[in-house]
Amino acid sequence: MYDSSTDRLTTQLSGGRLTVSFDDGDENRIDYAALEALRSVCRRAADDPEVRVLALTGARGTFSTGAARDMGSWPERFGHRRPGGSHGPAPLPEQDALRTLRSLMKPTVAVLEGAVSGLALDLACVCDLRLALPDARIGDPRVATGTAASTGIAYVLPRLIGQSQAMRILLLGETLDAAEALRIRLVHQVVADREAADAVIANIAAMPTRAWEVHKMQVLGQLDLDFDAAMVHSLGIRQTHVIEDRIEGVQAWRERREPRFTGR
Repeated sequence: MYDSSTDRLTTQLSGGRLTVSFDDGDENRIDYAALEALRSVCRRAADDPEVRVLALTGARGTFSTGAARDMGSWPERFGHRRPGGSHGPAPLPEQDALRTLRSLMKPTVAVLEGAVSGLALDLACVCDLRLALPDARIGDPRVATGTAASTGIAYVLPRLIGQSQAMRILLLGETLDAAEALRIRLVHQVVADREAADAVIANIAAMPTRAWEVHKMQVLGQLDLDFDAAMVHSLGIRQTHVIEDRIEGVQAWRERREPRFTGR
């Protein structure tokens, strides 16, 4: 079961799809409890063969407007790492949730609709794919409030869309519509509605998702390696990760039928 530890984050597992939704009853803002719940869900999903893809969404037509104004109680496991001072606590819970989501080797898809900003954009950007509904409004307004985005977005965003467009979003605080987000390749596809997004996610769940994992391990692990080191890394991944679905792929091709992959 994937019962969330907070009602600000809801979960549903069906047909290999684990849907994780921000839900605070208003703008789906994200507090410490939601971050801790997301981290826990990702850790459980990593070892669950029933989970073929994780879809990150928001309730009632809004993905999330970012961090809550009141983040709630500081997680006890970081109790020894909360410094004093007027600048406030470091974004340790935020970073840990982002790191855990990014390191989940199973397919991850963010479905962006309505407002997507700040911390919510960070979380969407560490997913493998981003789908946008036509009404999506995507941006990072933190610079306009004098807030530093210290949650990894300065690392991730230039690697997704290039330094120039990343600077535009992070330094100017612009909000992009779905068409512009697609043009600069921040999102991979604009879909008509949630039903269309669900169809894309269902197709991913039916894929040989273990092969997806192995490719993902290589891409993320090689972002900062030179070519020769990347070749060695690829060889190590290939030699230590078996893809059972490759047998079904060959058999289906021989029998001229659609493959029935298990994600193993």
